[in-house]
Amino acid sequence: MSTEGVNVVVSRQSRFEADSGSGQYPHHDLPDDRRELWKACAPAVAIGVAGFTIAWLCMAPAPPKEVTIAAGHRDGAYYNYCTQYAESLAENGITLHVRETKGSVENYDLLLNDDSIDIAIVQGGTSPVTATTKLESIASVYPEPLWIFCRGDKIFTDIRELKGLRVAVGPTGSGTRCISNQILKANGLDESNGSFQADAQTGFEASAALQRGDLDAAFFVTTADAKYITELIRSPDITLLNLNRHQAYAQLYPWLQPITLAQGVVDLQADLPDQDVAMIGPCASLVASPNLHDAFIPLFLKAAHQVHGAGGMFVRPGDFPNARLVEHSLNQSAAEYFEHGPAFFDRYLPFWVASFISRTKILLVPLLTLLIPLIRLTPPIYRWRIRSRIYRWYEVLRRIDQDLSHEDSRRSLLIHRSELERIETELREIKVPLSYMEEFYNLRLHLELISRRVDEQCASRAA
Repeated sequence: MSTEGVNVVVSRQSRFEADSGSGQYPHHDLPDDRRELWKACAPAVAIGVAGFTIAWLCMAPAPPKEVTIAAGHRDGAYYNYCTQYAESLAENGITLHVRETKGSVENYDLLLNDDSIDIAIVQGGTSPVTATTKLESIASVYPEPLWIFCRGDKIFTDIRELKGLRVAVGPTGSGTRCISNQILKANGLDESNGSFQADAQTGFEASAALQRGDLDAAFFVTTADAKYITELIRSPDITLLNLNRHQAYAQLYPWLQPITLAQGVVDLQADLPDQDVAMIGPCASLVASPNLHDAFIPLFLKAAHQVHGAGGMFVRPGDFPNARLVEHSLNQSAAEYFEHGPAFFDRYLPFWVASFISRTKILLVPLLTLLIPLIRLTPPIYRWRIRSRIYRWYEVLRRIDQDLSHEDSRRSLLIHRSELERIETELREIKVPLSYMEEFYNLRLHLELISRRVDEQCASRAA
C-alpha cells in the first residue's frame, strides 16, 4: 500500500475515534445490574420521596409529650383519680399534669378560657350553656351518688322537708353546690329568699359539722368509698335521706340516674343501711377542649378502664367507662373506641409508633396508589435500558453492511475493519447482566458475520 493510502486510512481512523468520543458511535461500557436497576427505579423513587415529603408536611402534627387535666380538691375523689390517670399515661411516655381546682364549675371555666387546660373531669349537670358546642365528651367514668344526710331521729324522705334548716350545699364553684341548688330550687327552696340556711362547707368539714350539730343536713356528691360517707352512715345520730321521688328526678334531668343503696351493702353484720335507700346521682365525665390531640383519647379511655373498670358498690365490673349520660357531643375517636375497641396498631405497638402510623395512613393510601403503577413500570424500563445499549451497536453494523454493498475501495474496507476491531475490543470488556446474554451473543454473532464479509472483500480486492 502506498504512503498516501496509509495516510488516508490513518486520517479516516482518527476521525472515527473522534466521532466515537463525541457520541456518534457507542463508546462506553454497559453498567452492571445494580447500577442499571437503580437508574430504572430512580423515577419511582423520586416520585415516592416527593409524595412522602408532601404527605409529611400535610399530615396532622405529632402529639405533645405533656397534657394538663383540671381535677378538683386535693383531698377529693377527682384529684385522686386524676393522679391514677397520670400513672397510666406515664407508661406511654406522657406526662399528665394534675391541676387542683375548686370543682366542676371551675373546671368548665378553665376548659373554655385557659388554653393550658386540655381535659377535665367534671360532674354531670354542671356544664354551662356556652360549653355545649365548644367541648367534646370523652366518656362517663363512674357514677357519683348524691348523698343527703340529715341529723336527728326523723326519717327524711323529701327534699321539701329541709325547709328552714341549716344545710351544707358545698362551696361556690363546686359540682356539689351546682346540683344541690338545682334540686333545692326544683322543690321551692332557695337560699336567696331564706327558705333554708346555706353553708359552704364540704367533704370532711361538712361531715364534722353535721356530727357536731352545727348543721341539720348536708349534701355530698362523691363515691361510696369516701371515708366520711361511711362514718356518717355508721353514726347513730345521722340518717340518709331516702328520696321518695328519685325516678321523677331522673326523668326531669337527663344527666341524673336513679340509684339504690341496697340494705346491708355497707356492713352486712351491722345491717347498714337497715333498708334499701333510694338516691339519685350524676356521672363524672371526662370532657376535652379543642386543644386535646386525638391521639390521647385512647390513652385516657384505657386509663379510665384501668381505674374504674373493676366496678363498685353501685355498678358491675365493666359498666364504666361508657358513652351514656354524657352532656356534650361524643368525640369521634372515643365513639370508635367504644364501638370497635382500641385500634389495631394501638393494641400491638408502642404509643408513639401507633400515633405516627395513624397520622400517616390516610395520606399513604393515595401515595401507594400512585407508586404501585410506577413500580410495575420499573422492569420494562430496566429491560429497555439494557437492550437499548446493546442494540446501539447495531447502528454501526448496519452502516458498515450498507457500505459493503456500495463501496469497493480498499481504503474503505480497511477503515471498516478498524471499526469492527475496535468494537470487538470493547465488547470483550463490557459487562452485561446474565438475563440479557442472549442479546449480547447475538450481537457478537452479527459482528462476526460483518467482519467475515469485510475480510472476504478485502481478500478479493488484494487478489
